[in-house]
Amino acid sequence: MGDAAERIRRLCTAMEDGEFHSLADEAGAGDVVARLLTAIREAGGDPSALVKDLDTLDEAMATLGVGPVTRPERAYRALPGTGRGHPVVHAWTCPAAVPCDRVEVAARDAGPPRCAATDRPLTSVRVRT
Repeated sequence: MGDAAERIRRLCTAMEDGEFHSLADEAGAGDVVARLLTAIREAGGDPSALVKDLDTLDEAMATLGVGPVTRPERAYRALPGTGRGHPVVHAWTCPAAVPCDRVEVAARDAGPPRCAATDRPLTSVRVRT
């Protein structure tokens, strides 16, 4: 589920753009997005169907000229505070029944970001680095 989780995170992030749903509709993938949201919100679905829908969405959006929206970009960026020892990083993670791999590092006193797929706040976690 690792690759799918990363792709779900990218989908969730793309959905934060107010134009995402209209672009998906224009690409003929509105029904695919609806199936993806159902699969993300409810546990127990077929993982291969989820991946197939992610591929279908990427193909439709690429055909529209937007480019694939769920394919991961490979880049390395060190987490803040990972210079020495084993500091703890406070982060927010996906709250969905079928979670993506979204992790956002933020100040603990700041409110949590919201998941566009579930419309719920992300879950607070402590990550030992």
